Amino acid sequence: MIGGRYQLVQLVAEGGLSTVWQGVTRSSEVFARPIAIKVMKRAFMTVGGPYLSMFLEEARIGATLQHANLIQVLDFVVEATAAGPVYCLVLEWVDGIDLKSLLRAHKEQGKQTGWGVVAAVALRVLRGLAAAHERRLADGTVSPIIHRDVSPQNILMAQNGDVKLADFGMARARDRIAEHTDPGIVKGTLSYMAPELLTGNPATPASDLFSLACTLWEALAGRRLFDAPTDPEVFALVKRCDVPPLEKIREDLPVALAETVHRALSADPAKRFPSARAMVHELNEILRVDDSWGDADVIVGDAVAAARATPRA
Repeated sequence: MIGGRYQLVQLVAEGGLSTVWQGVTRSSEVFARPIAIKVMKRAFMTVGGPYLSMFLEEARIGATLQHANLIQVLDFVVEATAAGPVYCLVLEWVDGIDLKSLLRAHKEQGKQTGWGVVAAVALRVLRGLAAAHERRLADGTVSPIIHRDVSPQNILMAQNGDVKLADFGMARARDRIAEHTDPGIVKGTLSYMAPELLTGNPATPASDLFSLACTLWEALAGRRLFDAPTDPEVFALVKRCDVPPLEKIREDLPVALAETVHRALSADPAKRFPSARAMVHELNEILRVDDSWGDADVIVGDAVAAARATPRA
């Protein structure tokens, strides 16, 4: 048990800095709630070190963000053990899969991801990003949180149709006292980074929109936009920002949807959408005009159910 009330059930994911467990909250004999527990690996728990600082910052940021399309941080626990403290984040549990797994399942099945699924996911992620980018402090001051790692593995999709953006471990909040990134170090997943970040410019809402657009392009095209065998080669591709037109890859896409993704992929941040909310408005207009795409919750839920039921190759 962690914190006297959180029980680890099974390991579900492992990253470089932490492990994620499916767990359950047990506050009484009759109350049990599924949760996710993110446990920082002991090797990175140096007090005052950059990795522990990032983990603590994720807890702090999560406590300030409340939105249906963002994973909720429920608790932060420091568990005392004989070997030293263990740092844990308690998060809401999403009964589903991440977008990366969905795209992989479709690729293994030799089929394209429906553009309606992609559009429905995009709308929900954008609403979550809008909440983060437009966050206000108690005194009303706008204090944006930039995610900095919007990528398929951080977009969670539930079987009931919910979509949630996860992992604010790389996030940058304007109200924090210290910067946790060393000069010259770029945070995030390289293949989904905006080109301006590679030349030392700060992360902004526009760079988050670029990262999401990379994810959308990949979901619609069936392959990663900036892909190469080595990081230096990926770096060069991102910096060049040569984006093949989606309309030449998939003939079934609404022209306006392809144009929306390409606008968010502009190399010049000023040519992208001015905000996540503006991109939401654009997608809503596209879907309002084209009523063939279906009910959002149903198509997302059906896609998740089908992917989970498909045996891995």
